[in-house]
Amino acid sequence: MNRTDQEQQFFEYMSQNYPIPPKLWQELKTVLEIKKIKKNRYLTAEQFDLHFILDGMIIKRIENESEPHEEVVDFISTNQLIYHIEKMDHSQFEADVDSTVILIRNSNLSKVLEKHPIFLNHLEHLFGEVLLRRSYRGKLIHLTARERILKFKEDYPEAYKYCSVNDKSSFLGMTAAYYSNINI
Repeated sequence: MNRTDQEQQFFEYMSQNYPIPPKLWQELKTVLEIKKIKKNRYLTAEQFDLHFILDGMIIKRIENESEPHEEVVDFISTNQLIYHIEKMDHSQFEADVDSTVILIRNSNLSKVLEKHPIFLNHLEHLFGEVLLRRSYRGKLIHLTARERILKFKEDYPEAYKYCSVNDKSSFLGMTAAYYSNINI
């Protein structure tokens, strides 16, 4: 089975928890769309499409009706997944650095599942990972600002190192000036 480096990375990640039978892999290869996203560009997809981040950093932002800016609610990095529900939660996904992603359209997900029901095991694992990551901010509520930054640095090392102070402070629920005054 010939695989590009990007396909191989996706295959290895997907195979960590459940084996991928050859026929399923052949079917998946026909629906994978590998895309390069430049820094500051937005990911586009239809509702319920799936993006898998091969490399880079994508920032999820939500419109804040009471503020003139968008709130950062997540940092999605290598080997993580985006399941597109932006129309429901008024969010958008912006590349913070040049990134490479795999897009699988919702219609293709349905076709693969119909032919290969075992693929549901893989999707359940991916969605479980998404839910764990998305509940992260709730775990920070009772921490001091310094503790939040330290926890963020530990759990999101790429975002801590590369993302802007404005984005990190928004995610952690503090102003950029307050974030900058805390010595870590």
